[in-house]
Amino acid sequence: MKKSVEIVALSALVFTSQLALSASYTMVSPEDYQTFKNNRNQSITSSVIDSKGAHWKKYSSFLGKDNVWLWVSNEGDVLYWETESNNKKLLVDFNDPAGTQYNVQLDGCNDTATIVQKQQSLVTSAGEFKNAVELKFSGYCFDEGLDSAWFVPNVGLVEWTQDSLLGPVTFELQHAKVGGMTIPTHDGLEMTAQFPSEPVIINNQSTAEAYLTLRNHSDKLITLHFNSGQTYDIFLYDEQGELVQQWSHGMMFTQALQDIHLRPGDVHRFGGEIKLTDFKGNPLDVGTYRLKIEIVGHYGPEGSAFSQESLSAEAPLNIDKMMTLD
Repeated sequence: MKKSVEIVALSALVFTSQLALSASYTMVSPEDYQTFKNNRNQSITSSVIDSKGAHWKKYSSFLGKDNVWLWVSNEGDVLYWETESNNKKLLVDFNDPAGTQYNVQLDGCNDTATIVQKQQSLVTSAGEFKNAVELKFSGYCFDEGLDSAWFVPNVGLVEWTQDSLLGPVTFELQHAKVGGMTIPTHDGLEMTAQFPSEPVIINNQSTAEAYLTLRNHSDKLITLHFNSGQTYDIFLYDEQGELVQQWSHGMMFTQALQDIHLRPGDVHRFGGEIKLTDFKGNPLDVGTYRLKIEIVGHYGPEGSAFSQESLSAEAPLNIDKMMTLD
């Protein structure tokens, strides 16, 4: 039986931390994920892929580094980095004041990290965030290593910059699901995304499902505008960010303009199944992919300026293979 996970986004434009005794600054659930894109149009998806005990979490990517182990406090506000000698080194305690410096061993380039500023505003492709904390790195390398990273309470890492031979490379948060909240959110709409929650067994099923459900939570009519008979598309990317399959590939759609009207309280569902093959029809290899569903139209509340905002969501898709006896 196929299992899926639903992720929900509620209307909001600015993300602010809740007033609480503590707030988490990283993902802790295997259902969470964060997708980043850099200024060279490369994408990275980070998620929790393993754990040891109550505190150790393994991330598919963290600050651009693959398969990283972090020790996370119960509240998620203290992070330790596992060094090459399998010891743990304090990366940051977000309760410390600005100016606090840490001796770190992230790689051969970075040896210090400093909390530069707290309670700052930061705008990324995923929205505007309040109470952001900037962590600044320094070290020995001229054209390698981390430069800075921004963290937001109850969201986690939202941006980081690293040096390279061709200049600084900045990764911005694009999509995320953290603690049951889906980012970005959309004014007036509740968006629910449904993806497979468990690894897909490639020799047991040939497709994977992806759905987006929209509910109008505003008190105004919201109209979705489409340039053809196609209302959505589904994309599958490999670990290098290359597109390996697309739901609409080879399909024909009517070219007539159409609108879908969502009155207050109305619900509309988009989506379907995408093939687990490449464009030549060959089965995909075992590995981690990125599954994305996007509504191909645009929307705007009645009486407002036409909005070009895109409605989409994505999540990691793990493809595995069942071992058989010959």
